[in-house]
Amino acid sequence: MYAVVSGPDEVSRAFAKSLANSINGSLCEPQYKEFPDGEQYIRVTCDVKGVDAIYVKTMIPRQDSSVVASLLAADSLKASGANRVILVAPYLAYARQDRQFLQGEPVSVRSVLRALWSAGFTHIATVEVHKAESLRQFPGVALNVRPYSYMADILGISGPNYVVLSPDLGALERAKSLAEHLGTSYDYIEKQRDRVTGEITMRPKQLDVAGKDVIIVDDIISTGGTVAKAAEMLKEQGARSIIVMVAHAVLAQGAEERLRSAGITQVYAANTTPAQSSIVKQVDVAPLVAKELSKALA
Repeated sequence: MYAVVSGPDEVSRAFAKSLANSINGSLCEPQYKEFPDGEQYIRVTCDVKGVDAIYVKTMIPRQDSSVVASLLAADSLKASGANRVILVAPYLAYARQDRQFLQGEPVSVRSVLRALWSAGFTHIATVEVHKAESLRQFPGVALNVRPYSYMADILGISGPNYVVLSPDLGALERAKSLAEHLGTSYDYIEKQRDRVTGEITMRPKQLDVAGKDVIIVDDIISTGGTVAKAAEMLKEQGARSIIVMVAHAVLAQGAEERLRSAGITQVYAANTTPAQSSIVKQVDVAPLVAKELSKALA
């Protein structure tokens, strides 16, 4: 038996409801409030004694307060007698700083994961963290749920004319996993800078996209700059259509206009962030998370 406890925001509540339905758990919505000085308060009003409690909290926007809310929830659920306390963070905050780039920097994802463990979480599940290996910093059980194949099935994407591209070599594994699921080819987009003019050109490393339906897959889309340039390049090379599929659609200011100018009218994303734009169509991946989490908790 699981008690699924939702965070206070709309995205977390919807994700928690879907997760509870998928995992055959009871749904609990705690009391939340904010004190005049900005500090947070949570009170778990449902009975979690002796059961596994799953706290669902996406960590964007307001990443700092989302982390603190999760820490308070873990403490509350432990004090209320929960058996195991599990965190489902559809979007995990501070995950992109996964190594020290400059002397004196923190490894932010390590700091957050260790704090969550210390607060009482025994398991963490998140949707497509920036680097899967960064979850090794969590002392307990950590799951990285990759959503692209599941999303493609839900969206009805199939057929021999599709090819899959990642925006760079570092994201190639994402393209590979989706391409293998679809039974098609994959590649990454190579960037080259002209040493004389400084101009940057982009093209698939080896794959010919002429006449193909191209799926650009990545973990996150924020400014939209890389995807927009890639779409323009792919059209020049004769791509028949371009689909953008990401785990997290953040879309910073100006991103939608940038994408539309490049001819992208639809971005498919998991339901891990607020749907801030009409260009984004979200796919509910909570059933997939429930399936993977059930295996880990068995």
